[in-house]
Amino acid sequence: MDMNKYFKTPLEQSIEEYYIANGILTPDYLVIDRIAEIFGVDVACNELRTFSDNELRVIFLCLTDDLNAQRLSFFHELCHVLRHAGDQRRMPELFLQLQEADAERFSLYAALPFFMLKKIQLPESEDEAAGLIGKVFRVPPKFAKQRLTQIKERITGAEFMATLTYTAAAREERIPEPINSDPVIRGIYGLEDLSRPHTLVIEQRGGFDWEQPLHIVVDGCFKSIDAHPYNKRDTAVVSSGDLSISRNRADCLTINMSRVAWRHGRTASRLFLPMEAVDDAINF
Repeated sequence: MDMNKYFKTPLEQSIEEYYIANGILTPDYLVIDRIAEIFGVDVACNELRTFSDNELRVIFLCLTDDLNAQRLSFFHELCHVLRHAGDQRRMPELFLQLQEADAERFSLYAALPFFMLKKIQLPESEDEAAGLIGKVFRVPPKFAKQRLTQIKERITGAEFMATLTYTAAAREERIPEPINSDPVIRGIYGLEDLSRPHTLVIEQRGGFDWEQPLHIVVDGCFKSIDAHPYNKRDTAVVSSGDLSISRNRADCLTINMSRVAWRHGRTASRLFLPMEAVDDAINF
């Protein structure tokens, strides 16, 4: 497994940069109290369950859980405190699902930072590698294996994921074509989660109208598309700043096409929309 081909998402990069800036450089520093301190979060304990209060920036850990389970719960709740708003008991189901999916990703990145994992000589056997990671980072082997699967998948699709970098393509005008029908949306699914795509691929017959906003619905099942490499000239990446959310329906998104065109030009025939960008737009 060539770790140099691994692709980091913007969320993962931001966590790693914050760790490094605050001296969290090895697994020994991934201590609950230390992480809570650098993020300005308080930690308390109770005997009932784990939960958090976003407004008070407090995480309550369950005393009856073992230490490894407490660590996973801490990183999960840390995401809710840092990135989310609202009371989950009263929010729409879609918002709840998106927040939980975001917290699961955050906990993988925060509990098992790639820049630390990369320094470990891992055994060839996945079970042995997961066991070693679990021991070093004090997490359950099942959680470590989930992170390994995620890393392997990113490496396998490295050429494709390289097209998801936020670099501007040359601004070249394409010959105008008549705009026709609704956009076609398909999903790229990961091995670790087949219930939700990690990226949406959006196409529109006849080409995109770069002067008009594009309206899409993201609540539903999407037909799978293979994650094979695409020509950068033909693709553009949608970021959270390009999105706006309908006040009445959280599953209705509007893409600011002129912003996308400003970064990537107008030659793209496909838009790549990472679900992390959707989560960020909804949560903020």
